[in-house]
Amino acid sequence: MARTVRDSKLQTRTSRDELVARGKPYWLTLHEGLHLGYRKGKRGGRWVIRLYSGDGDYITKTIGTADDASDADGLTVFDFRQAQDIAREQSTELVAQKKGVRLGNYTVENALEDYFIGRDGKKRNIDLDKGRAAIYITPIIGNRPINDLTKKELEKWRDQISVMPGVKRNGKPKLMPSFETEEESEEYLRKRKDSANRIINILKAALNSAFEDSDTNVSRDTAWRKLKNFKTTTKARVRYLDIAEVTRLLNAAQGDFRTLVRGALLTGARYGDLAAMDVGDYLPDSGLIMSSNSKASRPHAVYLTDEGVDFFEQTTAGRKKSEPMFIHGDRRWRKGEQTRPMREAIQAARIDPPIGLHGLRHTYASHAIMGGVPPMVIAENLGHKDTRMIEKHYGHISDEHKANAIRAGVPAWGGAEASKVTAIDSVR
Repeated sequence: MARTVRDSKLQTRTSRDELVARGKPYWLTLHEGLHLGYRKGKRGGRWVIRLYSGDGDYITKTIGTADDASDADGLTVFDFRQAQDIAREQSTELVAQKKGVRLGNYTVENALEDYFIGRDGKKRNIDLDKGRAAIYITPIIGNRPINDLTKKELEKWRDQISVMPGVKRNGKPKLMPSFETEEESEEYLRKRKDSANRIINILKAALNSAFEDSDTNVSRDTAWRKLKNFKTTTKARVRYLDIAEVTRLLNAAQGDFRTLVRGALLTGARYGDLAAMDVGDYLPDSGLIMSSNSKASRPHAVYLTDEGVDFFEQTTAGRKKSEPMFIHGDRRWRKGEQTRPMREAIQAARIDPPIGLHGLRHTYASHAIMGGVPPMVIAENLGHKDTRMIEKHYGHISDEHKANAIRAGVPAWGGAEASKVTAIDSVR
């Protein structure tokens, strides 16, 4: 243990009380290049350290409050001896940091920090991945030494993040949504597992990088290499209504809710966007309506069919631009109020399996694809930046529709003679 320096004017409360308050610390040399300082204020002082870093430069750092007005607790208030011990300890850490050497156990958080430094500027979405790590990895297992990780521990972490809510763009957690059907609940859980897989991949990439780096002293890699991702989570097959089901639904829906259903079918808009629409969002000269895109906060234009133009012409006729486009009695539709009337209309229309109002967005997109509308046009009408979501959710519909179109549209040319050869079993 390093020798404690004694016989200093900083040693006791009484001796420090005689010092003049000033901004410049009173310095005590602990050893060459390291000094303990006491910065005297009007109501007591604080301990600081000064470490020589070369080329005439020093690193200065405040380490805590001196025990002038209260007894030392070893946490935030330190006596003279404790301040010396902390100064020596932190000087070692500062020197190691300057040389790029980590002291103590190499943790998951250390691995993530080094991994993102290595990735910085080389890959897209680094900020998004940093955000995911800060929410789903570091708070839960960030302090764990990598060599101590176990497969069972990582599986518990994986299962935990798969049921955690998603986060908004501002980094705050989302509220758990309400579900209109069991299918919607299952789809939500599928999406959360899909997100969990992306987070698992971030962790594995960081730990693999740490294992391959000889300076980290990570000696075991079996724990995370044995951790399995969730299976088949990206195979989403959306549920949509056929034309006959849409007709039955419209016949079963009543009053204001029927108007809301028609608006959903004619725009593909989310419920939140429909509820937020004003009469003034309809632009008759352009044949479109502006949607606020409540999920991503990007207003975008929804181009309408002739039927859609007629619908909004009738819906907005004689009304003020500031009025809600879709009303529930004498006001806007509120969160969750679509669930019950949709369930009742679905039951009355005898649609099975049932579908929620959000399923009308899928219905809109699915029939647009089958009608030959270019994917980018559909994506823009739905408020997406590109076609990735369209390809992910509706690619199978497009493929099936193309195959059916070829079979229906390309004639049989004939000319092939029937073969007289009869297939026989292979000789065993």
